[in-house]
Amino acid sequence: MDRNKFIQSSTRLRVLEKELLKSENFIRISEQDTLEDALRSLSDTVYNKFINKISSPTEYEVILKEELTRFYDEVYDISPSRIPVDLVTLKYFYHNLKVLIKEKIGEEDLKELFMTIGGFDIKEYRDGILKSSKRNKYFELIGKIEEAYEEKKDPQIIDIYLDNAYFKDLLDLAEESEVDLFINYAKNLIDFTNIRTLLRAKKQEKDVEFLKHIIVPGGKLREEAYLDLLNRENSSDTEAFKKLDIYKYIKDGLDDFKEKGTLSNFEREMDNYFIDLIKDVRYITYGPEVIFANVLAKEMEIKNLRIILVSKLNGLDGEFIREKLRDSYV
Repeated sequence: MDRNKFIQSSTRLRVLEKELLKSENFIRISEQDTLEDALRSLSDTVYNKFINKISSPTEYEVILKEELTRFYDEVYDISPSRIPVDLVTLKYFYHNLKVLIKEKIGEEDLKELFMTIGGFDIKEYRDGILKSSKRNKYFELIGKIEEAYEEKKDPQIIDIYLDNAYFKDLLDLAEESEVDLFINYAKNLIDFTNIRTLLRAKKQEKDVEFLKHIIVPGGKLREEAYLDLLNRENSSDTEAFKKLDIYKYIKDGLDDFKEKGTLSNFEREMDNYFIDLIKDVRYITYGPEVIFANVLAKEMEIKNLRIILVSKLNGLDGEFIREKLRDSYV
């Protein structure tokens, strides 16, 4: 990518970066007594404009969704290329495809589940599916999924097909950019996802044939390795994992899973890895990495707020919440 095209956009993003919440913000919010108090403590942030839109504190998801949509509209407008943003928002496109297919199969309106990010035209895709009037690679994929579903009546088929397509598109985007940071992001996300899939398959006592269908190609660990590991004990001592860039982030999660059978530690460290991945971008003057880093930082901000607000809704204390929080970019 031509770095010089990102001079102006990087400058604007550096200004917007000051609006991101810092670690101390999350700590302050987590220490509030109630969900209502936690939302009130956001009154001096960019989230304030959406707080008045809700009739009850329990509707906090409206605030998060509105701010995320507003943020992406602004960043897409700023960025000279969609790629640094699409690398993160592509998951919403595939989420919407899942919702569309499940809408049709279940014959129900799931409009509340859609994420209108990145210019996704819900009506266009709904009409295309219902009338079979559109033909592009996504509608062809949807057709294959519907055929496979009709044959087996297994809803998991929808997720398997679309998850594999998502990661293929993600890696293609990263490689098209020729930006090392983006390629590492895509490949390491695939490895994190595959390791988590392996652990879940072991817990559910799935067989190798099942795993073959859901392991995603394109990571730094070959697919065959996961099939071999399915019937072996997996821990931080597993040699195959030690060779990965992400090893120091997965080792505690692997041991935690072995001991407790839970993935919460694994998933927190996965998120922390991606924040660490972009921290050096703060020292880059301009380039596509600046756009990408701010987008990923915003995603983590939303995730941290959701953790806090869900916890407050359930009456959990500040200490418990802080243990669950992810690192912040700023």
